[in-house]
Amino acid sequence: MTQSWLVPVDGSETSLKAIEWLVAHCGDWKTPPAIHLLNVQHPLPADVSRFVASGEVRDFHREEGGKALAEAERRLAAAGIAPQSHISVGESAETIVEFAASRGCGMILLGTRGHTGIGGTLLGSVASKVVHLAHVPVLIVR
Repeated sequence: MTQSWLVPVDGSETSLKAIEWLVAHCGDWKTPPAIHLLNVQHPLPADVSRFVASGEVRDFHREEGGKALAEAERRLAAAGIAPQSHISVGESAETIVEFAASRGCGMILLGTRGHTGIGGTLLGSVASKVVHLAHVPVLIVR
């Protein structure tokens, strides 16, 4: 059975570090993992629904999520990797961990800036929360 990995991406160069690592190591596995890309869109303020139809909000999240996923999809396709792409709306870390659990992902692969310093700045707040909340291994790529 093929293992599944989750790679959250937000379109930033930082998140694409995980994609670069994956591309560099894709030949290392006898059976490569299935890759799920996930972009988490932040919810819009609740009062937006008074002025904008829910369908337009969904379209907005889908469009913005697609933009954020595009470069990761392009880089993986160039390496011969066909990911499954997903867009969710919610709080980033919690949504990432819930998605990984719901899809049976055996690993979460995250790019991070790798800042040094006191407290949560070591990994970044989302990466730090994912490491804390996840019930599967989390690979951090700097």
